[in-house]
Amino acid sequence: MSQLNIQKRKLSIIEQVITLNDDEILKQVEDLINTSLHKPALKKLTKQELVTRAELSDKDIENGDVYSQEDAEKLSQRW
Repeated sequence: MSQLNIQKRKLSIIEQVITLNDDEILKQVEDLINTSLHKPALKKLTKQELVTRAELSDKDIENGDVYSQEDAEKLSQRW
């Protein structure tokens, strides 16, 4: 299937979901999406894990290992 057709189908699904007002159906759609993506359950980070992530981010910034907003947007369009 072409990328254009996939995009059209996604937009059609989004339009249909927007019109839904039934909480049970929305939950079913959400469950189906989460299951199909094998989305892991969210895990709360410990204080130490947050501090470690922040320190690593600071080091990346100091080393210039960052993306501009424009570069990040270009990368996200490829996903």
